[in-house]
Amino acid sequence: MIIGTAGHIDHGKSTLVTALTGRPMDRLAEERRRQITIDLNFAPLELGGRTAGIVDVPGHEDFVRTMVAGASGIDLALLVIAADEGIMPQTEEHLLILEQLGVPAGIPVITKSDLVEPDWLDLVSLEVAERIQSSPIAFEPPVPVSARAGSGMDTLRQWLAMAIRSPSRPSISDGFRMPVDRVFSIAGVGTVVTGTPWSGRLLIGDAVLVLPLGLRGRVRSLESYGRPAERAEPAVRTAVGLSGIDRAQLSRGAVVVTDDLPWATGTALDVEIALDRRTERPLTSRTRVRLLLGTGEVMARVYPPAPIEPGTRSMARLKLETALVARSEDRFVLRSYSPVSTIGGGRVVDPFPPRKRGIWPAGLASTNPAERLQALVERRPGGIEAAQLPLLLGVPPRVAAEAARGARELRLLGHLWTPTSLIEAVGGRALALLRAYHREHPSSPGMPLETLRHSLKASEVVIEAALADYAQAGRLRRSDSVVTLAGFVPRVTGGDAEIDRIVGILSSAHLTPPSVPELERSTGHRDLHPLLRLAAATGRIEAVERDRYYAREALEQFALALTDLAREGAILPAAVRDRLGLSRKFVIPLLEWADERGITVREGDGRRLRQKVRVQSDIP
Repeated sequence: MIIGTAGHIDHGKSTLVTALTGRPMDRLAEERRRQITIDLNFAPLELGGRTAGIVDVPGHEDFVRTMVAGASGIDLALLVIAADEGIMPQTEEHLLILEQLGVPAGIPVITKSDLVEPDWLDLVSLEVAERIQSSPIAFEPPVPVSARAGSGMDTLRQWLAMAIRSPSRPSISDGFRMPVDRVFSIAGVGTVVTGTPWSGRLLIGDAVLVLPLGLRGRVRSLESYGRPAERAEPAVRTAVGLSGIDRAQLSRGAVVVTDDLPWATGTALDVEIALDRRTERPLTSRTRVRLLLGTGEVMARVYPPAPIEPGTRSMARLKLETALVARSEDRFVLRSYSPVSTIGGGRVVDPFPPRKRGIWPAGLASTNPAERLQALVERRPGGIEAAQLPLLLGVPPRVAAEAARGARELRLLGHLWTPTSLIEAVGGRALALLRAYHREHPSSPGMPLETLRHSLKASEVVIEAALADYAQAGRLRRSDSVVTLAGFVPRVTGGDAEIDRIVGILSSAHLTPPSVPELERSTGHRDLHPLLRLAAATGRIEAVERDRYYAREALEQFALALTDLAREGAILPAAVRDRLGLSRKFVIPLLEWADERGITVREGDGRRLRQKVRVQSDIP
């Protein structure tokens, strides 16, 4: 569990943490000189045999950015309010930040209780109780304490001990991600980064990627709360020693991830924004804001469908001036550009939004993964990569896969979760293209498969699924090379009788058939190619050359002649010519046809039979 402080400057946050942990918080010389916290400080808290991490954050308004970096990823907030001052401006701002970050639970701690009268303390306690009543954070009742006198500290420890016993931790069966809040070097270790892992598990020796820099390294060592650790897990403060990455390359705001998920940076996020009711003006298109997510801060411009009024929620696109890594359901804080103040926050609903804006399905804001998945598919009609789904839904891979498998409108094609409506649409387009093709080419045995694929303009897996579905439904037929509508029969002018006549001419010519142009002149046909292809599709004739067809019986006789010649030795072109009385114009193409059909194999100037087979097996 990670416990974080929040509250106005000089309300005793660091003193409270020191009283709880026994460790001084202001580690920097400047902090001790100015007697204020200006950076994040961390300490372990031992309670009931369990260890929690405490993050002490600055309270000064100039260090809100640092406060957000420390508050990101905490499980329990200690909202610190001094009894002698009550709720102050930074108390309100820090509370707003905690709410926008989605911190689940909190304890209001009224410090310096020994400095006020009991009646005044009661009034401050009542004020705090009324203020937190409307907060979405599950706050416990206010706990008055005096860190210096020790009063109330046992009660606070009891509350903390109960919270530590039942922490709600993210799944370790998720992709590892840790926003970096500190970077330094240690002799013998090298570069060290610290942070609180948000998800997943990290082991010594694991390869890591540091985003958005794109740096790759390896885990040299792990440490938690000052002790060596075997692994890093969510909600446990962790120091990671890295090899292969120079300390000068890193800074707060970087994110350490592993390749368990396809983490990526981007410069656009689709988000749900909650604008604080105390904000002076609405958020309009192109408003420049400061986006604080994880431990980083980037400038961005807001593009909402309509102006976002104070006290309302709305979807919007954020165009980032610097790339960052994000995941759906990530919480963030928004601050105005100038003057700088916290104006609200929200959560990421699509970390890799489509280029086209204006598609905002209702389910996009849902907290139900199944409903959000439906909205994401509506924005991606071409499908969603299975590996990317956990990032788009903001859930572990197992939960993402279950949501996809439970969606009736999705099918897994290869690595793509594809809308069934897309598969049906591609199948419908295929039928329309086949109808048009059959009208224009009535004598063709079918539309070439590659031509159909190119015309459908869809991914290969979707086309294959659509053709398979429609073939199984009996609406089309396909082979390795052509596709037709079910029931389609090729037709030519003159019908079967004309086909019989042309095939008869070729049969009569035996092994010296006319070329196609010669056949067209002798028969008066303008274009015999459709008829010849149709006859060839039935196996009655075959093209030996581009413009010359032979009858099946003639080719069978030629194959038998080769078998006879093979008994006498090598099959030579001259021997074939003499045996069959053919000119070289016919002999050479026929021998090459026999090679292609696997009847013969060329050896030097001659040929031999590939194997002893029945001629009828080689000729259809």
